[in-house]
Amino acid sequence: MNRARLIVLALATLLSGCGSGSLPPFDWSPKPAPPDSHENFTRVGVCYNRATATRRQVTQIARSTCDPGTIPYLLEQDFAESCPLLTPERATYACLKPGTPPPRRH
Repeated sequence: MNRARLIVLALATLLSGCGSGSLPPFDWSPKPAPPDSHENFTRVGVCYNRATATRRQVTQIARSTCDPGTIPYLLEQDFAESCPLLTPERATYACLKPGTPPPRRH
């Protein structure tokens, strides 16, 4: 087998393990608040792969990471260098107490 075929075979094998559910979202550091901002909520972050995680799964991780009695509100989604290569996207949520108006999205 030539080298190109070995590389293609190795990539195919690697990608076959990247099916739905094989890269679940997980809690991670959120995007920091803008400088000089004063927030009355906690931020949580979730790293995920858009190809293998649903929005519902990502929100569920945020919900389980927020303090009890608070509700996750999506602030921003970005590609984060701090997230691992196979889960490169990060969703940052605000954990809001019931009745708290949602903050401005960035």
